[in-house]
Amino acid sequence: MSSKGERDYGDPETRERILEATRDLLVERGSGLRLQEVATRAGVSRQALYLHVGDRQGLILALVRHMDETLRLADRLAHVYAAQDGRQLLERAARLNTEFWREVAPVAGVLVASQGDGALHAAWRERMAFRRGTFRQMVEQLDEIGELAPSWSVDDASDLLYALTHFDSWRELTGELGWSDDRYIEAMGSLLSRALLND
Repeated sequence: MSSKGERDYGDPETRERILEATRDLLVERGSGLRLQEVATRAGVSRQALYLHVGDRQGLILALVRHMDETLRLADRLAHVYAAQDGRQLLERAARLNTEFWREVAPVAGVLVASQGDGALHAAWRERMAFRRGTFRQMVEQLDEIGELAPSWSVDDASDLLYALTHFDSWRELTGELGWSDDRYIEAMGSLLSRALLND
């Protein structure tokens, strides 16, 4: 794997084409995604593809980070952190969770189903580590403002928040069980508030 996690080589428009082609082919092909197919669809050489993103794992990591950027994840998380109290923070977190999962579901579904593919699995685990970090920040904020229930440690509350909002749980509720986004937000926000906050 290349030592550069994020490359700054070449034209941004070319990089955009590469990543858009990767997203489309990943949804179409799943773990059968091949670098040459990406290069062909993006209209670039295999060498140009390598210079932009490195190997296959670098390509998938670049794609998921690109999706965070295009979906303005940083700004949306800032809105969660700007909540006035713990209940509002958890409701905003539940709203962002369902909105974001719905937007990335086609790619997330491929990544979570591809445990045998090293590059796809690595990209999924990297994103899950990022999610755990963001949820820990939320719990630390609850603790700092004195709203985290004393029965919870920051570690355990962070793990619970991460697990309850995981893609598999969200997909089961909103897909298999037919919950609407509004029902998910209301129920999850209420559950998390009762579980994690002071009375």
